[in-house]
Amino acid sequence: MSNLQRVRRGVFVTLLFAVTSAPAYAAEPLTLFLLKMLRDQIATAAIESAVNAASRPAAPPVIAPALAGVHGVDEAQLRGLIDTGFVHLTPAQRAEVYASLTNMLADPKNALARPLIIEQLAQQASAVRGAHEQLALLSDAQKRAIVADARAEYERLRPEERDQMLQLLQSRVAPIPRELNDLMLTAFMAPLPQ
Repeated sequence: MSNLQRVRRGVFVTLLFAVTSAPAYAAEPLTLFLLKMLRDQIATAAIESAVNAASRPAAPPVIAPALAGVHGVDEAQLRGLIDTGFVHLTPAQRAEVYASLTNMLADPKNALARPLIIEQLAQQASAVRGAHEQLALLSDAQKRAIVADARAEYERLRPEERDQMLQLLQSRVAPIPRELNDLMLTAFMAPLPQ
């Protein structure tokens, strides 16, 4: 599995299972929130990669309908939730998230957790969409200030963490507007002070 796939899946799992709310983050500085989100995605990608490698089944399991047992939600609504909630992803990336989600929901081991999984997805989609919209409203000066703060935090990271951060930004799966992603990527790729 390529690093990009692990990062994409890590983003999905982070967004799916992270129990966060917008008011809890309102008190924290925006820069620390963004960096924490990026670090969490990197950690989740690594954990998921290890779990996937350890739990590969010998034969493909029989897949039940993805939304069996989930009342009031159809596949079109699920796809719409992903499309409207994760606007920072490309259509292909959203299709990957949808495919991963339906595979997870179709797994018989997750039968009892299906409603909770969808509820968590809805909460995360709403939080990501709201954060994305707020970040998109920032002025250029505010964006430059966030990037400068992020660069200062980036310099404090260990080399392997900096590499992972660069990979995440290069894959464009971080839940931030593309313009801010590109500004952070440019700042992070600049040579470190000696």
